[in-house]
Amino acid sequence: MTRISHDQLMKLALQARFADFVRLFDPTTAAALDLDTGVIFRDTETFTDVPQGDLLKPDIVAEVRTREGDPGIVIVHVEIQRERKPGDFARRMWRYYIALLQREDKPVFPIALLFYLADKGVSWEVYEEMLAGRLIASFQFLQISLPRLAPQAEEYLESGNVLAVALAAIMGQGLRGAARAQLYYRCLQRFLEAEQTQEVNRAAATLLGDVVKTYLTVSAEDRAAIRQQVEEAGGDIMALDITELTWQSRHDLEVAEEVTKEVTKEVTKEVTKEVTMNTRREDIRMVVESRFGLVSREMSAVINATENEDELNAFFKRALQVQKEDDLLRPTES
Repeated sequence: MTRISHDQLMKLALQARFADFVRLFDPTTAAALDLDTGVIFRDTETFTDVPQGDLLKPDIVAEVRTREGDPGIVIVHVEIQRERKPGDFARRMWRYYIALLQREDKPVFPIALLFYLADKGVSWEVYEEMLAGRLIASFQFLQISLPRLAPQAEEYLESGNVLAVALAAIMGQGLRGAARAQLYYRCLQRFLEAEQTQEVNRAAATLLGDVVKTYLTVSAEDRAAIRQQVEEAGGDIMALDITELTWQSRHDLEVAEEVTKEVTKEVTKEVTKEVTMNTRREDIRMVVESRFGLVSREMSAVINATENEDELNAFFKRALQVQKEDDLLRPTES
């Protein structure tokens, strides 16, 4: 069954709330960029890094207009690193920078979003190229270590920035028991409020909620701990139940797919294909709605009329890249 991976989910959330992301961690640079109307997400196809010849594929590459003066357009590169890996990460960021600079011939603003513990929460990291004791080149990139920001999770949760709420959930992955469940429910409740006040639409709220449910999983023991804590404090257990049921209803399709899979084992191939295509159609609608607002009737008709799985996957990829819904309705060039 085709599902959005953890990495794809995070990339989609950052693209959907890209302005929020840059403003949250570098307001000075954000003020110089037209993040509301001047962002075009570029295809991150694999390209060759010269001179090493390795194949590189950056996570997010955005072309962003500046508000005034030269250079007019800059490239914002965001690299998401979920696990610490062997090797010099700073040097890898340097290689991405050089490759993007060569390919785009525009200034590049590099950002690294880490899901593991680094020395600092938000910092400008430096990579230096040395030769015979001499400094040949010095490179800086903005690095954000979400686990290191765990002590400030409450501040991010209350910041008024809806993307910060989803990131606060990742910051709190080290929590256990009632504290973990409390953060989980508060994040989901914040998204429900944002949807009700039209701060975000339902697709965006669901997308951010999926980030929380994916990265801040809550066990039965965690739920029992928060319920006991709320009861002892004389709080309202029903508020927790309503939050959980509301989000559960948004995943009814996923539950139905799993039931269908178990009941129809003898015809798994055909059923799975149909469920996969329906799931991909929902993925496309979620992307279109989170980026452009309500899905138009014409767009819905095109999505429903697409019967080929490869075409649906290509449609999904284009939905992440185009600037306007109308661009999706235009036939692709052969």
